[in-house]
Amino acid sequence: MDMSDPHIGMVSFQKALDNRELSLGPVRNHQDLYSHIDQPAPDTIRLTYVRLNPDRSTVQSFVSCVMNGYVKGFPCVSVGYAVPEALRNQGHAKQILADVVKDQVYQAGQNGIRELYVEAIIDIRNIASQRVADSILTGSRDHLNEEASGRPAVRFTARFDTATGKQLPIS
Repeated sequence: MDMSDPHIGMVSFQKALDNRELSLGPVRNHQDLYSHIDQPAPDTIRLTYVRLNPDRSTVQSFVSCVMNGYVKGFPCVSVGYAVPEALRNQGHAKQILADVVKDQVYQAGQNGIRELYVEAIIDIRNIASQRVADSILTGSRDHLNEEASGRPAVRFTARFDTATGKQLPIS
C-alpha cells in the first residue's frame, strides 16, 4: 500500500471544482487564497486551501489540513500539499504552505490556543516535497514508517506561538 498522496487529492479537488460541487470561501489576510471545509470520514474535519488561476477555474497549488491529535497538550495539524506538474519548481508549494501555516496559526490564536504544532509526513522518495517542508517547517525532522502504508517517511514538525506567529524551538 502506498502513502496518501496529496496530488491525488488535488486532482479530485480540481474535478469537483470543474463540476461546481464545491463552495469556496476567501481566506482572511490572503486575497488570492481560498478554502473549503468538509468531512471525509467520521470524526475527521478537513480544511483544504487552494490558490487558483485568475478566473478561479484551475488549481495552481493545494494544501489539505487535518487535525492529528496533540503534542504536549497542544493541537497538531497535519498538512499535505501538491502543485500541478506544469507549475512545479516555481515556488508555488513553498508559498502556499507558508500562507496556510500563517492562517492555521492565526485561526488557532483566535480560538484561544497558545501554541500549535504543524507536521508534514512525506515519503522518503519525495525529495522535492521534503525540500518544501524543510524550508517552512524547520522545527524537527524524524524518520519513521508511515502508519497506514508502512513505507519509510520523514516527518517534519514545527511549533508555533499563536500570539506572535513565530516558530518556537521544539523542546
